[in-house]
Amino acid sequence: MIQEISPEIQDQLNLSALILKKNYNSADLTSWFGFNLNDEMHVKQAKRLLNLYGIKSGLHLRNILQRYENGEMASMAFEKLAAEFRSDTTDTFKVKYDALDHPGIKSTYKIVWKYRFSLKEHKLIGYEMAYYIFLMRLGGVLGFITIEEIMLRLEDANTRLKTLFSSWGEFHRNVCIGDEYVLGSTEQDISKFPGTKTLWEHYQRLHIQHANWFKEWKK
Repeated sequence: MIQEISPEIQDQLNLSALILKKNYNSADLTSWFGFNLNDEMHVKQAKRLLNLYGIKSGLHLRNILQRYENGEMASMAFEKLAAEFRSDTTDTFKVKYDALDHPGIKSTYKIVWKYRFSLKEHKLIGYEMAYYIFLMRLGGVLGFITIEEIMLRLEDANTRLKTLFSSWGEFHRNVCIGDEYVLGSTEQDISKFPGTKTLWEHYQRLHIQHANWFKEWKK
C-alpha cells in the first residue's frame, strides 16, 4: 500500500511541480510520482524521460542525484563564469561576447552576465534541486527508489531550499533562470501567453491552476 501524502509532503513535492509539468503536462501533481503506475503509457513515458538522463538503474539515479545536489549540473559552471564577469567592465565583456561565434555560448554569456551579481549566493541551486526531486519521482515509477528514501531526501532538500530562498516566487524564478541557462531559451514572451515554449510560461500556468499551493513558503 502506497503511503498517503500529507499536506507537508505535498508542499515538498511541489518543489518539483514546475519541472514535472514541463516534462509531462498530464502529470498528476498530487501523486508521489506524477505518473500512474497502472497505466502502461505513463510508465513508458517515465522510462523515456529517465533514458534521456542516462538513468537505467538505482545506481545511475543516485549518481545523478548527487551531481544535482552538489551543484555540478549547473551552479559550478555558472559561478565560475559569473566570478570572471564580476571583474569585467561592460566594454571588456562586450569584447568577449562579440568574439564568440556559437549562438548557444553567446546565450550562456548573456544570461550569466545579467545575473552575475544577483545570483552570487543562490547560484542555480533552486533549478538543480527542482530537478533533483523530479528525477526522484521519475525513479520511483520504475522502482529505482522507495517512497521511504524519497521522504528522507525530500525533507533534506526542503530544509535546504526553504533556508536559501524566501518565497515560492524567488524559488521558481531561480528554476526558470536555470532552465534558460541550460537550454539557452529566451525569457517569457507575454504576447504568446498561454504558450508552451518556455518554462516561464509553464510557471504562469502553474500559478494560475494551483494558486493556493504557492502562497505560503512553509519552512
